[in-house]
Amino acid sequence: MLSHDPEVIVLNAGAAQFLKGGPITMTKEDVYETHRAAPGAKIFVCHMEALNHCLLTREELDHYCSDLGMSSQVLIPKDGDSCSY
Repeated sequence: MLSHDPEVIVLNAGAAQFLKGGPITMTKEDVYETHRAAPGAKIFVCHMEALNHCLLTREELDHYCSDLGMSSQVLIPKDGDSCSY
């Protein structure tokens, strides 16, 4: 059971990675696990394609979210977009 019930979550995703080790920002699987933990929350995913070591693209994450039926809860703004809640 969750001790918190967030309405909005902002995730630093993009699966950024250095030459050694695993991702240092959230992966698509991490986005899914966040959604599972807080299914009623709107999830804003930022830091996508922000640096050359961000391996997860917006398009890939969008398809992944669509395949898992969570597109209505996960928002992936484009560069320059503004979002409000």
